[in-house]
Amino acid sequence: MINTIKYSILLLFALVSFTACQNDDATSANIDAMVAEPGDLLNQAFPNNKVRVEGEGLTGLKKITLDNTINIAFNPNYNSDKSFIFTIPFDEKLGSRFGVQPITFTTASGSVTKNIEILQPVPTITKTTPAVATPGFPLEIEGTWFYNISSITLAGKAVSYTVKSSSSIIIGLPANAVSGSELAITTPGGTAKKTIDFATIILVSDFDGNGLRKDWTSYGDVESFNTSTSGGPTGNYTTLVWAGSIANGYNGSSGGGGASFLSASNTDATKAYIDIDVSANVVGAQFAIQLNTIDGVNYGYNFKITDVNWTTKTISIADFKDNYGFGSNTAANLNPSKINEIKVGIAQGDTPNPSAIKFDNIKIRYQ
Repeated sequence: MINTIKYSILLLFALVSFTACQNDDATSANIDAMVAEPGDLLNQAFPNNKVRVEGEGLTGLKKITLDNTINIAFNPNYNSDKSFIFTIPFDEKLGSRFGVQPITFTTASGSVTKNIEILQPVPTITKTTPAVATPGFPLEIEGTWFYNISSITLAGKAVSYTVKSSSSIIIGLPANAVSGSELAITTPGGTAKKTIDFATIILVSDFDGNGLRKDWTSYGDVESFNTSTSGGPTGNYTTLVWAGSIANGYNGSSGGGGASFLSASNTDATKAYIDIDVSANVVGAQFAIQLNTIDGVNYGYNFKITDVNWTTKTISIADFKDNYGFGSNTAANLNPSKINEIKVGIAQGDTPNPSAIKFDNIKIRYQ
């Protein structure tokens, strides 16, 4: 019996000793290198890069945690004792950031933490809205990786901007911007560049002595007409008053004709616009905007004032209609390069009496 007990004790010691030897031989998790593909970056990676981890004791990968907060998905089928592969995620909502940060790998043999540097990609510009910009107006830039912006320039000069998101920026275009200028957005990742084409803007009149039509006169049933009323949005403005007379059945004003405003290549009515600052003495006062007779047709556009405060009205040339704006045929096929006169009046048939319309800064724009 005593011999049996001694034998059992010796066997137990042998088993313990053997198990201890096995544990001594077990390889703990160890990371030798993290290599990003493509590019073979060592311990660095861009978002969406695949990273190959090399080392020992990597069997049974259980968890990958980036920056102590972000759990990274992985495919266990690509896991061996010597390596595994995962993809670098980037999600602002989860707290993703650039720079050096810890990454922890938990395997069947234990866990190990290393540092990896997440690099910021070069930004890209994919789209501008509108596609053809207008000097003095905002422009939305869409793209990728708009993080940590250090500067935005146009033709080498800084412009104001507001970052909406990592894929959208609103910039303020200077009024003197020149078509073909290069826009550059610079971040720590690099610089995105794009040539910006600008609309052609022709000032017809600002009633302060500038524009292609400086001398305006009125006609028809006009009660009074003043092209130098003070206190407008940018200086003097014009006031035209209709007080109920129907002797002629129409009224209006014009700076006269002459050379066409736009070049011969500006032939698409859907790309041509008239911008005009407008106001009136009363809501409901009805403006009548007319063009010179083109190909024997008289096109016009009529609209009512809904707010007596100054506002900029933008009218597409394609929205004009024949019969002085009261017809059924649009000017969608009109050749805007033939426009050489813009007339402004009051549509007498459907407007308060008296109506005093105010207008300023008439421009024709092609984009």
